Amino acid sequence: MAGVAWRGICRFDKLTHQSKIYTTKDGLANNTTYNILKDKKGYLWISTNTGISRFNPRTGLFRNFGKSDGLKIVEFNADAACRTKEGEMLFGGMGGFVSFYPDSLDRKEKNNKTPLLFIGFKVSGRERYFNQPIYETNEIHLQKGDDNFEISFASVDFVNAEKIRYRYCLQGYKNEWINTDSRNRIVNYASLPPGRYMFCLQATDANGNWEKNASLQVDIPAYFYQTIWFKLMIILLILGIITLFTLMVIHQIKLIERRKQEQLKLEALRGQMNPHFLFNSLNSINYFISLNDRLSANKYISDFSNLMRAILDNSVNEYVRMDKEIEMLENYLQLEHLRFSEKFDYSIETDENINIKEIEIKPSMVQSFIENAIWHGIRSLNDRKGFVRVVFKQLQPDCIHCYVEDDGIGRNLAEKCKTANLRNHHSRGIGIINQRLKIINRMKRTNFKITMEDLYPDKEETGTRVIIEIPVR
Repeated sequence: MAGVAWRGICRFDKLTHQSKIYTTKDGLANNTTYNILKDKKGYLWISTNTGISRFNPRTGLFRNFGKSDGLKIVEFNADAACRTKEGEMLFGGMGGFVSFYPDSLDRKEKNNKTPLLFIGFKVSGRERYFNQPIYETNEIHLQKGDDNFEISFASVDFVNAEKIRYRYCLQGYKNEWINTDSRNRIVNYASLPPGRYMFCLQATDANGNWEKNASLQVDIPAYFYQTIWFKLMIILLILGIITLFTLMVIHQIKLIERRKQEQLKLEALRGQMNPHFLFNSLNSINYFISLNDRLSANKYISDFSNLMRAILDNSVNEYVRMDKEIEMLENYLQLEHLRFSEKFDYSIETDENINIKEIEIKPSMVQSFIENAIWHGIRSLNDRKGFVRVVFKQLQPDCIHCYVEDDGIGRNLAEKCKTANLRNHHSRGIGIINQRLKIINRMKRTNFKITMEDLYPDKEETGTRVIIEIPVR
């Protein structure tokens, strides 16, 4: 085939009717071409203005021949080419013609294979030396933090150096191949994560075939905070903190709801004390009316109204001033003494170190025990007058100890000597107070309690002492 082309050569596919233009960008020696000859192996030999190019249609690669390959002339003419029966190629140009056998060139190139070597290795811009020369080793172990390195390489073919092309990839980082030429034989990698990488390198021979391979393994160790285990621990720690925080929030919400419920129960129990006391007081009024003692009934009703006002004022508050609570107990004892004056006397005492006008306590925690002392301890006395003593002491900062003492018949005899009227008298107030203390203990994680004991264990009529621990604010 002969003729002058100024833009390279064109390849046309008869089956697909598609064409492709090959130029110097694809490896052609020069875009001005004159003649094309085909050898026995199917290679195309193309004469140009700067030498002869051999094209491999199967691979699309070019191999260029010039003065460095022994050509005496490099500028050829159109219609000046032929192939003999023996396969010899003849190309004419400026200054004569050249002839050669393609097979002899293949044998010569196979006998002149040159190695592909790594010739330099730098870390952070500084040359790094190892136990063996870089071109003799295939594995490199770096130090922690050596995440910036540079590799230089070369194919030791000084005659065809400019014709050799290279491609490389760093497996484990980016697996795609990157092409370069003989003028760019240095590769830089920066900010690599710790790990094991394989730098793979390939080079063409003078004919453009990818025949040379080399590889170099590069290991970058990790700091402890760069390891997968550390990262997993951090993730688990964060998840644990989030889970713990979520559980704490849920627990706090439940705790708040439980406290609200407990507070409502406390208010309900505190409210039950009022009808309980009203029932007992109305019984007393009924007692005076049944005796036709109008004067005592009127006085009782007057004192009773004052007591009820104090109880109602105290019952709406979670805490009340201690002097108000003592005043309410004083009014209650006066009422009971008016009814059972021949049965008992009483006293209310407070330690000097207690400032009753500043301390606030839970209301209605004592009255039911005083009532119990009168109805079950004192009323059953026949030959003597009893005494009820109420004492307030502060033994701990968070509570007041109230001692309700009576010198009555005691708990055991009271159980045996109950009259029919007393059997109908159930002190629900003590049970309510016990429930209130249990709820307070759950809410505040305290251990307030009520203790009952005999006042005189060595006597027949033992009396009773009740110790109530009253929460203080």
